[in-house]
Amino acid sequence: MEAASAKRRPAASAKRKPAARLTDELLVEILRRLPVRSVCRFKCVSRSWRNLISNPAHRKKLPQTLAGFFYRSWNWERFPRSARHFTNITGKGRPFIVPSFSFLPVPSDNVTLLDSCNGLLLCRCFGAGDASPPFHYVVCNPATKKWVMLPDGSGEDRTACLGFDPAVSSHFHVVEYVDDERSAFLNGFMHMLTSDEDNGNHVVVMVDMEGKTWRTIPVPTNIDNADASKLSIWILKDHAAHEWTPKHSVRIQFLFPEKDIEINMNWTLITFHPECNLIYFVYGWDDTLIAYEMDRKEVRVIRKLGNECSGPYLPYVPLFTEALADG
Repeated sequence: MEAASAKRRPAASAKRKPAARLTDELLVEILRRLPVRSVCRFKCVSRSWRNLISNPAHRKKLPQTLAGFFYRSWNWERFPRSARHFTNITGKGRPFIVPSFSFLPVPSDNVTLLDSCNGLLLCRCFGAGDASPPFHYVVCNPATKKWVMLPDGSGEDRTACLGFDPAVSSHFHVVEYVDDERSAFLNGFMHMLTSDEDNGNHVVVMVDMEGKTWRTIPVPTNIDNADASKLSIWILKDHAAHEWTPKHSVRIQFLFPEKDIEINMNWTLITFHPECNLIYFVYGWDDTLIAYEMDRKEVRVIRKLGNECSGPYLPYVPLFTEALADG
């Protein structure tokens, strides 16, 4: 009886843990079809799952999340005066990406980063060939070192934004503006924050990538004009009805380690984390990178980038897909 019972135990264990019977290849095929937030949570299942998901060979198949930020610095006493940098989201360790961009067809000093979207970067490249215009737009994937040079643009130093959704298509879109303040690509639309010429109030302008559908959405104003020292976060739940819903608010002084910080002190909102309720800022003369977690109302200092640094601070999510289609 004891021997028979011992033989049945492995079968019972396999029933309790059916995933243990799957090969790594099958597990990766299952995980690649899940949202990136779920994949990140599954790292906590066990040590073997953490190693499986973190394996460099598997990262090319699994969805990725925010890895860090590109930024630049200026120093008039060195040559070249401008330099590019990348900091990991943790602020520690070797940079996930080396921002030399030596794979592009122009010298590294002639590359200016303009925008990022879902793993691709939009660059302005100067001196890309003999008798070339002042610059070319180049879209590249730093993870695979693939790049595409766009046809000649206007040649003017305008604002250019990148739109790309790998879940929909391998094609990307570059939109050039005469003027705008901030932009974001979401659900096939480029969203731009700009000012209404009639009243000077801020509005969000939406345009599809064919240029056929344009919409203007009013931006909610500060409901408490007596307390302008709050950062308010709103969600646009109904585009048709222009319905904004308040999600979170926090006093500016709470976000920064120096509690006596002046309200007008230099600080910049970089981005929201794509999978978590996290906001990233840089502030102060030494451009300290910080994260604010809305759910726990906690502030975490990541690292000091240095007083020579400047924007744009571009969030980067790795994309290991080899294909890079023309926009």
